[in-house]
Amino acid sequence: MALRKGRCRLPELLKDRMKPAEFARRMKVSESTVSRWISEEREMSYENAVLGARILDCHAEDFYEWIVVEKGKRQ
Repeated sequence: MALRKGRCRLPELLKDRMKPAEFARRMKVSESTVSRWISEEREMSYENAVLGARILDCHAEDFYEWIVVEKGKRQ
């Protein structure tokens, strides 16, 4: 069994909590960086996911959907 990273869940995590601009300010990254994470042009580093999780009071793995893949199969 293996895990594959799915879609970014950052928009859901930000909803009703804070605007992307505020999240960017707290993360000490540019708004365009947050926009790229949301649009999936870039993936968050693990370090940024951990920091973001502390800001949003969630877990680092919550930033992405995780798909279980049987070993030897591609999806």
